[in-house]
Parts: sequence; structure tokens; C-alpha cells
Amino acid sequence: MRKLATLKRLFDDRALYCQLIVTRKCNLACGYCNEFDQVSRPVPFDTLVQRMDHLVALGVTIMDFLGGEPLLHPRIAELVAHAKRKGCWTNIITNGLLLSEKLIAALNDAGLDSMCVSIDRVTPTDFTHKGLRPLRKKLRALRTDARFQVETNTVLCEETLDEFEALVTELKRLGFPVRCGVRHYDGRLELNERLRAKLDWFDAHFRHWRIAPMMDLYRARSEARPAEWKCTGGYKFLYVDEFGTVKACSQVALPTPRNVLELSVADLKANDRHKPCETDCGVSCVIQTSLITDRPFRYAARCVQHLLATRGNGVAYGGFRKASALPAAPERAADVLAS
Repeated sequence: MRKLATLKRLFDDRALYCQLIVTRKCNLACGYCNEFDQVSRPVPFDTLVQRMDHLVALGVTIMDFLGGEPLLHPRIAELVAHAKRKGCWTNIITNGLLLSEKLIAALNDAGLDSMCVSIDRVTPTDFTHKGLRPLRKKLRALRTDARFQVETNTVLCEETLDEFEALVTELKRLGFPVRCGVRHYDGRLELNERLRAKLDWFDAHFRHWRIAPMMDLYRARSEARPAEWKCTGGYKFLYVDEFGTVKACSQVALPTPRNVLELSVADLKANDRHKPCETDCGVSCVIQTSLITDRPFRYAARCVQHLLATRGNGVAYGGFRKASALPAAPERAADVLAS
């Protein structure tokens, strides 16, 4: 039923995907992030349940739980279980540092579908504390015990360039799919030559067929070519902050701020329009959702084109190269995991 409802969302006027903030508080303070504080209390459970119920009524079938750090919410597993009962695909985006065997088991029991662990470097720094070294035991526990899908995400920026290839290669060797985002500044994408070179390296070795259209958009931006797309933030993609306010994405407010409980399908449709921030947008989650939902047939055709083009050159189904075809593993990352 969920898959059928999700397919319908591509062609009707209801919402598809929501990022729901369950707490603004985070246990870290990374230099590129503006989506956290270290004092807020978790959003009350009953308040979040009310918001989830209304989001489902608006059409949402895919629900991300975010922070801050969502694992700081004491009832995160119960929130996942409620979303599952409502028929949603559930995902948690986390820095992973608070994971434990007990919490993994609770999320298994809740029916969590997927988890994305953010890791930016092999070794943590003052700029980004999300390093592979303190997470190695957590990743091993996930690989052993998790019954949900696990992938990793890394943010490409000047402060992570030096360890980018080592990190991405080692994560893939550990068996975790790797997504790559580019640092944005209040939502604006800025690519210099060094960042473009690393993005090209990632694209050549690790591109997943599902993100081929988004990588095409990044490449067009880097070459100063127009990138044709329409943001569906506030329409198909909803970002609900800790106060319940619906935004186009984590960085951009809608022209008419509205609480999620007051939102109607007609309000969603009013946001189905081009937005001035599209030109230099760097918020990958809303870009990806928009590319899928605005022109689903064109998106599907590009994905199939990429999949067919790469099946013969060592890329496995799903778009990641087999271990034998991976770039040589940088020693530093291997040493970190062995320690």
C-alpha cells in the first residue's frame, strides 16, 4: 500500500516526503551546521504524534527524523513505531555517536526502515567532530545487529578535502553505501576547482544510479551552465521545524509561514512554483526530491540511461563499484579501523 501511495504522490497534489525535527539540541557543534543548539528540550511526544498524523493526512509516505541529533529524543523508537503504523517509510539521519546495542534493538523492534550516518572525515577536528575513528565500533554494531538499511553521508568542503578519498573508499570497503553532499552556505552551493575535482572523483567511482540527475545538476552548476529544475519545497517536500512551522527546506522559509497543523492540500499546491533560491541551491535532499517529483518520467529515463551505461564497466547494480574495482585503499583509513 505504501509503494502505491508513494507512486500516486508523483502525479497528484499531495505531499510525499517530510523532514521532521524532533529536537533542536545536538551533542556536537560542527562548523558548517546551522541546524542545532545545545539547550533546547525535545519536542513533546504527543506534539510530534499530532504533527505526524496531519502530515500523513496531507499525503506524506516518507518521513525523516532529524535534529539537532534525533537520537537525543528519549522516545525516538516510539516515534518511528507510530510512523510505521501510519504506513510511512521511516529514516533517521544521525551522527551515530549515541548508538548502542539497546537502541539498535529498539529501532529494529520499531520497524525503522533506514538510517543515514553522517561522517565527514577519518579523524575528527574542531570544525567537524563527525570522524570515522570514534564511530568504528558503532558501525560494526550496525553491520552486525541492524535489521534496517544503513548508509553513510559525507559533506564535501574545504575542511574535509584532505581525507575525502580515504574516508569514502574505506566506508565502501566496510560495506556501507556512501552519499556525498557539498557544503552549502545558508542554502547556496559554492563550488571551487578543488571541490569540483573531488566531486568528479566521487562521481567516477561511486555514483549511484538514483542520484545521476542530481550529479548532472551539480556538474552544470560547476560549468556555469543553466540547470533546469523546479524546487518542490513546501509542496512535495516539507521541512517541519521544532515549532511546527513548515519551511521549503532547512534553510528557506515559505512566503507565508504556517504551522503544519493548519496546512491544507490547497496550501501545498500554492507552493508548486519556481523559487528565487533555485539558481544556486545546495540543499541536496530537496534537490533530489524535486527532480523526482517535478518530472518523474525524465528523472526515470536519466537513471535508466546511467544504469545501462555503467553496467559494463565494473559498476554493480545500485551504482557502486565492486570491491575489486575500488580505488586503492588509503592506508590512513585502514589503520584507523584496525586500531
